[in-house]
Amino acid sequence: MKFRGLNLVSSVLVVAALSVPAQAYEPKKNWPCVQVKVPELSPAMMWAGPELTGPAAEWRKSPNAGATAKKLVVRRYDEAQVAAFIAAFSKQLSRDERPVEMTRLFAASFDLVAAERRDIIAGIERFTKRQRELADNVRKTRAELEASLKNQDPSEQQLAERREIEERLNWQTRIFDDREKSTRFVCEVPTLLEKRLFLIAREIANNIDG
Repeated sequence: MKFRGLNLVSSVLVVAALSVPAQAYEPKKNWPCVQVKVPELSPAMMWAGPELTGPAAEWRKSPNAGATAKKLVVRRYDEAQVAAFIAAFSKQLSRDERPVEMTRLFAASFDLVAAERRDIIAGIERFTKRQRELADNVRKTRAELEASLKNQDPSEQQLAERREIEERLNWQTRIFDDREKSTRFVCEVPTLLEKRLFLIAREIANNIDG
């Protein structure tokens, strides 16, 4: 295989690009995560307290529940901070208020986390669609380069076109690979949100009876 007119670095990049199996750039399925896709969460998965119906579910009528829930769902707060927020919220309530207000606190937390989680899942699906498009582009450019390399005696113009194709393939594969590496981290976010809800539910249960 000749690379007349290409420098050593470009030649190495061409060989590297063409050494990757074509299957590596097959379009991904719509859900790229190892984790099973669960589009919607159910409160029953983590909540064993009072029913989230009637007044207990109307958390927007309780400014304190809403404000506290907004802190609970912020992932930079660790487990100890979440427990402290919930304990402080509970201490402000009378024994009679606790069942309804603490349930509202969970309802608020659940709604906020569920909304964020839906956005994340939609983002993962958009991410995957974009990867499919990038994979298609890589395969098309790869085919262009392979066709160009079959010409053993290219003209100067053809060599220039070959260099342009090679550079394009290099950038396309780099972008695709960099995005692929980030998939694992993106896919962990829905699971982290679920864990946050389990933590909130547990700490509310620990404080609901005072």
